[in-house]
Amino acid sequence: MSNYPDWVNAYKEKGTSVKKVGNEYYLYRSTSKRIPGKKYPQPIQEYIGTITPSGVIQTNIRKISTDTVRVYEYGMSYVLKEILPKEFLINSHDKETLRYAFLHIVKHFSPRSYLLRGVELPEPEELHISLSVQIKRYERLAKISIKTLYPLKELYLVETKECDMISEITLEMEEILKEMGVRIDGIQV
Repeated sequence: MSNYPDWVNAYKEKGTSVKKVGNEYYLYRSTSKRIPGKKYPQPIQEYIGTITPSGVIQTNIRKISTDTVRVYEYGMSYVLKEILPKEFLINSHDKETLRYAFLHIVKHFSPRSYLLRGVELPEPEELHISLSVQIKRYERLAKISIKTLYPLKELYLVETKECDMISEITLEMEEILKEMGVRIDGIQV
């Protein structure tokens, strides 16, 4: 018989265990697994939540593998892409060349941009474009100075095996996003 209160024991079912730490009671899913070289099966516990008199408060914390984590600049690149004027992709050059010109602008201001993942960029000389001219053209058509977006460089995309996450959006970043008319509701990569 356990020494836990009745309201704690009510949640202890087969395949679960309870641990008391301080005045808190924690519920775990319990199993075991045979490990080669070990004499006995090894216990495996998965946290379910905290037991309170009114019920179990399940955790919304998700464990993710950190085997492969990549961090990219997200904020400034995302805004540059969202406000990219359609006229920028219309010129004496073909559309593909102008798309590469845009990516070179991104690379110039943010070499670790998420937009550059897996992209092989030809050099501006190969494209027969001047990067400085293209930057000025972008700013003129978008009616902005790219430097005003610099605080957004600290909004990161964190990529793991299981999911992608963005870092916290500061008040300064929120103001810039609002001014640009761009919303970041989730990851739209």
